Amino acid sequence: MSFWTGRDPAEMRCAVRFIGFAIALCLFARGASALADEPAASNVLPRIEKSSLAANAARRKILFAKMMADPANLDVAFEYAALSSQAGDLESAISTLERMLIFAPKVPRLQLELGVLYYRLGSYQLAQNYLTAALQAPDVPAEVRARVEPYLAEIHNRTAIDRFNGTITFGTRYQSNANGGASSDIVNIGGIPLLLSDAALADSDVNGFVLGNFIYSHDLASQGDRFDAQLLTYGAFYNDHHEINTGLAELTFGPVISLDRFGFDKTDFGIYGILGGVMLHGDPYRWSGGIGARLAKAFTRDTRGELRVEYRYQDYRDSDLRPTASDRTGSNINIIGTLRHQITNRFAAYAGLEGERHDARRGYESYWSLGGTIGGVYLLDPLIGNGSQPWTANLSFGVLDRSYDEPDSLMAAYDRHDVETFVQGILTIPLRETWSMQAVASYRNVNSNYDIDKFDNVSVSLGFTKSF
Repeated sequence: MSFWTGRDPAEMRCAVRFIGFAIALCLFARGASALADEPAASNVLPRIEKSSLAANAARRKILFAKMMADPANLDVAFEYAALSSQAGDLESAISTLERMLIFAPKVPRLQLELGVLYYRLGSYQLAQNYLTAALQAPDVPAEVRARVEPYLAEIHNRTAIDRFNGTITFGTRYQSNANGGASSDIVNIGGIPLLLSDAALADSDVNGFVLGNFIYSHDLASQGDRFDAQLLTYGAFYNDHHEINTGLAELTFGPVISLDRFGFDKTDFGIYGILGGVMLHGDPYRWSGGIGARLAKAFTRDTRGELRVEYRYQDYRDSDLRPTASDRTGSNINIIGTLRHQITNRFAAYAGLEGERHDARRGYESYWSLGGTIGGVYLLDPLIGNGSQPWTANLSFGVLDRSYDEPDSLMAAYDRHDVETFVQGILTIPLRETWSMQAVASYRNVNSNYDIDKFDNVSVSLGFTKSF
């Protein structure tokens, strides 16, 4: 006998979670690739491996002695400043170059290097002054002009009262189990072995997707405070399984306050509203609204942490394809903590812990969950081509344990319990100044004590990201 319970397939029931995970993944990949850019003011890292710092310091000691003996020797001073910059000692590099201006005033190369150093230090006004002066010199070399203009444009963007930026990613994705169907056609339902219909079984498919991440920021009157708004959008269109064609949008908005004034160095606190919605197969699937709070701190130059607490009321809507979706309507609370440590100038490690409570209309859809993720990001020299920007490789592992409040009487006399595990790799390849390519491969396994909810999925995707 062929059996189908009328419940949504696993991928449909968890569609929002998977989509949110995909968005977080793409955003992390974007942040990871930014490691190749100029360091932020609060995290000026050495640009050489830690194993080379001792040799760097020894050479700088020799050069410093030479500079004291011959202050007008520009070659020695340039080398000392370059080594200081590589070691992350920007103040020494700056003081050296500023002394050089006494012996060689109005030299565009000197003004350019000083502007770049002040930019890396986060002193944008001084950086702008030196970079502008470099362009005003007579007969400015073309290579100097080519380096100055992008810095001036980025300084304007970072110091503007109102800023808008974002990314758009589009690509294609293959999944071995796109619909989240059961792995076996024979399952135990209420103690009776039954044969599932084809609609409930795992099936592969390919989709095209578009992901947008748009960020608006307005500086407030107080130093370091701002108002942020972020809009995430996602659409996926499947070749065969049109029933899981997906559209998602979520808007978060609220103030971010610097806590430096209260003695908490390099610490930000934000509170934000949340509005979102999901469509599946053109039908409204879920509307949500809520509030969140975020605390972010740079503990050291190399270590950063963040804690987020979010509350959402989730209103699920029934449809012809999903007549029991409203059983999941209810309140959702998430607590998410992350920690990131820069081990070398090429490698960073990170870890995350997430707890979730969902109170649904039906007890068998209410659950507690606890999960963790660990991973690392490594900057690679380009494996092919002559690109100047490094490639970014990201590898992560995770596990999630979810326990439901009550048994689903259609399935079994005992409570449902799921354990999810995943492994994922991302390779980000810069193509041009604002374009990059991402290849993603992942494996996900859900082991449940309800046979119908056991499944696994292999996913491979290729996408292109445009930043602006």
